[in-house]
Amino acid sequence: MPDARVFCPICQAEVERPADLWAAAARTPRRLYRAVRGLTEADLAYRPRADAWSIREIILHLADAELVHGYRMRRALAGDSPELPSYDPAAWAARAAYDRRDVRTAIAAFRALRLANLDLLRAVEPGALERAGRHPRFGPVTVGQLFGHLVDHDLEHLRQLEWTRAVVEGKIEPGSA
Repeated sequence: MPDARVFCPICQAEVERPADLWAAAARTPRRLYRAVRGLTEADLAYRPRADAWSIREIILHLADAELVHGYRMRRALAGDSPELPSYDPAAWAARAAYDRRDVRTAIAAFRALRLANLDLLRAVEPGALERAGRHPRFGPVTVGQLFGHLVDHDLEHLRQLEWTRAVVEGKIEPGSA
């Protein structure tokens, strides 16, 4: 089955979504390990533009986002239309020392969280993905929509990692996007 264009209520945009969300979600940890293979600490810290995150910051963001998304899914599964917390990724990056943390530890944390989240979603009863919570900005969001967004979010930042690595390696100019 080919990829499809769908509206993501969290992205608030139409996105290209893989036909097999489960396989795409399971591949991300390996893709993160490959994204940093052979890079120096300076490469990991390089910001190609003032408004762009470094490879280190992108990976730390993905690890924290996996934690947040897992918590949101658990709240929606366990509650009756509970409020789902929002968070400010830029504030987390600034205040959670993204620029000084270890990338490989972050990838290991991401991998463990992703495995736990996928295990949870595979184990819940049929129909559980339709359970919903209320996000303060996006309104009602189902567990299935949260899972879809998780993959959308991965793919967005994996593209960002590939672009940043290409800049670091001198394959493209920082001004290209």
